[in-house]
Amino acid sequence: MSYTPLNPKEEFKRLHQDGVFWKAQRLWKAADDADSQALAINDIVEMICCIDNEAKRSYYIDNVQKECKIKNSLVKKGVKELLQKREAKKQAEIIKKKIEAQFSDAQDAGLPNGFKGNLHDALKYGIYEHEGVYYTRGGKSGGDYVVSNFTMKILYHVNTGNELAYRLIAVRNVWGIETFINLNTDDFVSLGSFKKVLARRGDFIFKGTDSDLSRLQEYLQKDEVSTIYIQTLGWFKRGKFYAFANGIMPLATDDEKAEFLPVDEYGIISHGEKNYFLPAQSKVYADKDDMFVSERKFIFTKPVDSFGFTEWADLFYKTYGQKAIAGILFYIGALFRDIVMKQVQRYPILNLFGPPGAGKGQFAESLMSLFGEKQDQIMLGGASTVVGFMRKFAQLCNALVWLDEYKNNLPFKFIESFKNIYDGKGYERGKMSNDFATESTPIHSGCILSGQDMPTIEPALFMRVILLTFEDGKFSDDQRKNFSRLKELEYSGLSYITANLVQYREYFEQHFKLEYDRIFRQTYKEDVTNSEVDDRMIVNISMLLSFYQLFKNKVKFPFTYQEAKAFLIDNMLVQHGILAGNNDVAKFWDVVQTIFAQGMIAEDKDFELKDGYIYLRLMQVYPHYMKEMRQRGDANVLAKPTLDYYLRLDKSVFVEYKKKRFDDQSNNWCLMFKYARLQELFQLDLIRVKKDHWDSGLDQINKLEAKQKEMGVFNQDTIDMNEELPFGKASNG
Repeated sequence: MSYTPLNPKEEFKRLHQDGVFWKAQRLWKAADDADSQALAINDIVEMICCIDNEAKRSYYIDNVQKECKIKNSLVKKGVKELLQKREAKKQAEIIKKKIEAQFSDAQDAGLPNGFKGNLHDALKYGIYEHEGVYYTRGGKSGGDYVVSNFTMKILYHVNTGNELAYRLIAVRNVWGIETFINLNTDDFVSLGSFKKVLARRGDFIFKGTDSDLSRLQEYLQKDEVSTIYIQTLGWFKRGKFYAFANGIMPLATDDEKAEFLPVDEYGIISHGEKNYFLPAQSKVYADKDDMFVSERKFIFTKPVDSFGFTEWADLFYKTYGQKAIAGILFYIGALFRDIVMKQVQRYPILNLFGPPGAGKGQFAESLMSLFGEKQDQIMLGGASTVVGFMRKFAQLCNALVWLDEYKNNLPFKFIESFKNIYDGKGYERGKMSNDFATESTPIHSGCILSGQDMPTIEPALFMRVILLTFEDGKFSDDQRKNFSRLKELEYSGLSYITANLVQYREYFEQHFKLEYDRIFRQTYKEDVTNSEVDDRMIVNISMLLSFYQLFKNKVKFPFTYQEAKAFLIDNMLVQHGILAGNNDVAKFWDVVQTIFAQGMIAEDKDFELKDGYIYLRLMQVYPHYMKEMRQRGDANVLAKPTLDYYLRLDKSVFVEYKKKRFDDQSNNWCLMFKYARLQELFQLDLIRVKKDHWDSGLDQINKLEAKQKEMGVFNQDTIDMNEELPFGKASNG
């Protein structure tokens, strides 16, 4: 048998396919976002640096990066930096021993009388603090000299996750005036920039050279504490806690119960051997009223005695009725939205629809109070832009964002962005670079979308929302009492309820997908018999029902699972009916306009325009509708009961079913609609049709003008009395 020599490299790889590769691969595969990847690389670097042999260490660096497909040599850079830090620490100890052997005291080292600082540091760094100023060593005359009228302390080195990391520095001059500076790296290494930053804050003067500034940097940075900047409030995956502007709520462990940890006066909190920076409550920004406006409201509030989730949910349910079922379950799911998105890749939008004063705004405020003080909604009808409101979804994680004043005539970009919120796709825009790269604003929170328009302009959007319709806003006496009590408790915020619920995160992550899959299959196959209902709508209610099942043994709900299921399915079927009937309703009103122009139906006989409403006698109009649809070759003619049902679904248009007396003295049942809304939604304009088809003179004009004024559309269609009409100028009659 011939001998085949082993390839040393392959044999080495085989023999050492041990804990290093195994652990590195496990760490990297489990890292599914930027924060967890950064932590994984840190752990991999620490592990590799434990290998003393340089050749082995180099081998592992190259192959771990290759096997795990880690880009940009991040492991190699990390190992190099960590080894350099260790070497620097080692050299510092050597220098310290040499200094201690050379000098016995400060006077022997040539330092000023009364020096009370650290002798070792003064000699090592060549700059020191004495009597409220900085001295540097070795001037032209050989003695030490003053280079500032202030002293500084780096409170924290804030890592923002990008290239513009900065240091939070407290500066105090010899007159006792103190200020705080966010000093970025560029300004700290440039003498001119450093002096400018100080001068902007008042009487703070640095008279040293570039060399002196370098000494000062090294001297100050020896004691600085590295700090992680929390840019997104809510769930912070990297630290495994829920962040408020005024502190954090860690998850409970086997050893410790969950307890809120407040920030210090600088906005810093220590947790798990790391420091975190929450700027909104920092004294550094106390006079910056235009900064962190909404973040300052996202706070942990003091618990109210004997008022937890159970009491809140009961009061919320008694106030808003069955609509509260969807609101409560939607809120619970939003606290774990990142898990839902990871496992199902979607999260529904809660759509609150109805006229002003119907209660939808109060409903939304009740949900928003669970995240701190009263949050201001984002008004879509104002100066809001897609970039502006989408950015809000990146500032909060596993919370709620409220978008108000939805209209079907919003720009197309808005409608597309709402659809992307459901799918978790952020807003993308190009970067100012030569590599055609893009930046994406992520979607981290759930969305409440409210307005007077039902979002039917785009079927794909309508199927992504859970529609809750608010009608008259009338409360019973008991509801009013519950409403007043609820608002009283909401005034200061109820975010402690949220902080308690997020403690179930690990349980939710372990059981959600299994429960959701079970409920979706059951709902899809057994509970929803209409095969035309879109799968997304079934997904939406299945999610809410799964939240109930997951938490039914953790909290107490004011309704049963069967009640929740019945309401959500019925509500979904109504929503489906609206979706199915929307195009048919548009066709109907187009037919009405056509048959009126043709003289097949007449005002004051088949319908009446009065006081901003149109009263329609469907019984008399329906035969003409059928005839016109058949002449158009459209086979989708709705049966009269179906048409009647669709016409009454949209409460923003339909008012009521009532009796009306017409000019022929008949007293018939009519469908009553808001004329202006029909104009807006379906471009219905019977008054314009009348103007285009008049057949007599001034009487018709006067009647038309009167009708326009009565309907409130006079400014839209004002007639020029000198206009050339089919029968001559208006002034000629």
